[in-house]
Amino acid sequence: MIEPQYQLDPPAKGVHSFDDFTRLREVVVGRADHYTTHDADISWRLFYFENVAPHLADGQRTLSIPQQIVDELNEDVAGFADALAGCGVRVLRPSAPGKDVEVSSPWWSSGATPPLNVRDNAVILGDTIVETAPHIRGRIFENDHLKPHFARYFEQGANWLPMPRPALAAGSLDTAYFDRQNIDVTAAMASEDALPIDGLGLEMVFDGAQCVRLGRDVLVNVANHNHELAYRWLARNFPSLRLHRLPGIADNHVDSIVVPLRPGLMLLRDPHYLQYLPEAMRGWEAIYPPPSAVPEQNYDEFGFMIPTASRYIDINVLSIDENTVVVNSLYPELIELLEERGFTVVPVRHRHRRLFGGGHHCFTLDTVRDGGLEDYLAA
Repeated sequence: MIEPQYQLDPPAKGVHSFDDFTRLREVVVGRADHYTTHDADISWRLFYFENVAPHLADGQRTLSIPQQIVDELNEDVAGFADALAGCGVRVLRPSAPGKDVEVSSPWWSSGATPPLNVRDNAVILGDTIVETAPHIRGRIFENDHLKPHFARYFEQGANWLPMPRPALAAGSLDTAYFDRQNIDVTAAMASEDALPIDGLGLEMVFDGAQCVRLGRDVLVNVANHNHELAYRWLARNFPSLRLHRLPGIADNHVDSIVVPLRPGLMLLRDPHYLQYLPEAMRGWEAIYPPPSAVPEQNYDEFGFMIPTASRYIDINVLSIDENTVVVNSLYPELIELLEERGFTVVPVRHRHRRLFGGGHHCFTLDTVRDGGLEDYLAA
């Protein structure tokens, strides 16, 4: 577990990011200031449903997070940012929220989410910043914390496109994925307190972490009609890319399921998921993560447990280059396996990984990497 040392490169000119594994030059790392509550409105409940449903009481709306845990999260994120800078990566941070706020529309109100998991509300496709269409109401203005960086990239020549902003009114979210899995979300839907917009129906909703970028090819997870609308938007706006529809490999994000480490080699949660991948990618070599001996975190002393992320969140690694990868130091089994495969591992601690919905990949938006429009998959 050797931390490589690099010379810091000069500032990049505009965004340039086509994949998740070529040499990383510039990245945004999120921040968790004031992340002391989850607002469990219907959009939040549906997004995290499979993980949180067993732990939520009927009618429970505000879920408090002890300040000690938030402080420890901030320590770990700061350590992550320092580790990336030590690898020669230029690290940018979102602007800090000044206070806890409520966000509202004419149809709903919710508590704002801090800009921690910046992978979700944007995706970089080559030289274009795409602001995506959030699933969760409390995240609707989250990208405002990144706009100083986006504005600078635009001045340097980057393209900058937003998906249509979803209204997220009552009735706009599709439950088709859960219906196909025979998962009953009736009780969660009963907690809806927003208003509908007559005639709107299902609308475009999508997160950047539903994409896997492979040069000219982009895998796009489409689990419901909300995502299908976003897939069509991407196809119309990026005709030079080859989009591959993943037929509901997960309810939303895929970066704790399939993680390309370099061309021809991927980290894959389980062989079951091969069937969802493009045929050309099924021939790639797969590393399957070993079981972890670290016991499930115990929060009994705080009187709560809110596992927004799945128990596989430590697969959510971040590549510095095709031979160097950041892994949670609390997952030594994966570190050992990757080192056996010749990778240099940068171990970075992330203690409360299941409570805040993200890992090291989720915490980042990689804006500059060396790779381009390579053909990693057959046409």
